[in-house]
Amino acid sequence: MSKIKSEVVEQFLTSVLGFTKVSHLTFHKEVDGEIVKVTGILANPDGSYAFDTLDGTEEVNLIEIDVPIYTDDILELILSSIATSITKEFSWIIDDDHGLN
Repeated sequence: MSKIKSEVVEQFLTSVLGFTKVSHLTFHKEVDGEIVKVTGILANPDGSYAFDTLDGTEEVNLIEIDVPIYTDDILELILSSIATSITKEFSWIIDDDHGLN
């Protein structure tokens, strides 16, 4: 499982994708009138994670995109583009089953 340094994730999300850093490994961006939250996470090989704080986390192997309650075709297209950009940059995959299987 490939891990990425937190500084590299931060640089990519802020400089390339235009997110604003809210706290360590947590980023927000207004997309089509909705706030999208992205969080870098260090997960176990089975995809599970538990943390009280992301402070001190130096590497991540999972990026979680919180989808707003209200979505439309435009927002879904933009979110898909964000996810695809992340996967291409870090040579990761999109978890199509959302970790449910």
